[in-house]
Amino acid sequence: MNVISVRPESIFSAARPSSALGHVVNFPMTRLVIVFLFFAPILLLNFAIVIGVIDKLAEPWATYVDIVRHLTTLPLLLVSYGMYCRIIEKRGAVELGRDGAIAQWLAGAAVSGLIVSSFVLLIDLVGDFRILEYRGGLQLVSNLATFTNGSLLQELVLLCVVFRLVEEVFGTWASLVGSLAIFAGLHLANEAQTLTSVAMLMFSSLILVAPFILSRKIYLSWGFHAGWNFAQAGVFGMLNSGIAFKGWMISEVIGPEWLTGGAVGIEGSPLAVAIDFLVGLGILLYARKRGMFVGPKWRRNTLPVTQPA
Repeated sequence: MNVISVRPESIFSAARPSSALGHVVNFPMTRLVIVFLFFAPILLLNFAIVIGVIDKLAEPWATYVDIVRHLTTLPLLLVSYGMYCRIIEKRGAVELGRDGAIAQWLAGAAVSGLIVSSFVLLIDLVGDFRILEYRGGLQLVSNLATFTNGSLLQELVLLCVVFRLVEEVFGTWASLVGSLAIFAGLHLANEAQTLTSVAMLMFSSLILVAPFILSRKIYLSWGFHAGWNFAQAGVFGMLNSGIAFKGWMISEVIGPEWLTGGAVGIEGSPLAVAIDFLVGLGILLYARKRGMFVGPKWRRNTLPVTQPA
């Protein structure tokens, strides 16, 4: 599977404004606000459906409507981001290009699902992973829709918005550090998170950002994120960043914190952090070798463009 099909610079704005207003609109911080205005109607519609419809329905109809909501939101988010790119940045959203999209998404989900499943096996060997009860298949489908949709929104914001706009000005290295810090910092609001667990999350999140730097598409990162959350919380019923979800399994986890992650979940396990960081670092180094890093804007204007190898 060839994941390198997009040049790094092709995901930057192609707008060449000639007026003062055009320069203001094309300024990265301005675009950061504008892109969220494109997402806002979808997010508000979701909120209205949850409050006005889903919360008032009995089961299983509440779950049915919620699945439809997630499955409808997925294409709306992608279309909305594509419209933003065409209208504001005067380019096609190549980071959402369909070539290889399914294969890359499935590859990312398979790798993360395998890592989570391996941790469950290790927990059962070292401590105890006890399945108390199974919920129905509807819950499994609902969880898949929930985590696939939720991870897409997070990756659009983290990679296609924050990482990309910062990289356009300050280059890959600065954007990488800033994006990891922002992603980890957002989890400080979770009750079980501590400064230590958030710092570990910053290192482990490299496995989400590095595939985007390599491929310049969202699908590997999105697949990994969705697969991890779905396997961890959606299937095995384990904590996800300290938050309990209705998993397909109702489970009990007993084992050392270095393996289970304690109240945070396995993404708070030092062993999981080490694995994610090393895998992400390997991808990052390969991406740099293949010429997928760019320097700050003021250097790109004076240096020749590095072509992917």
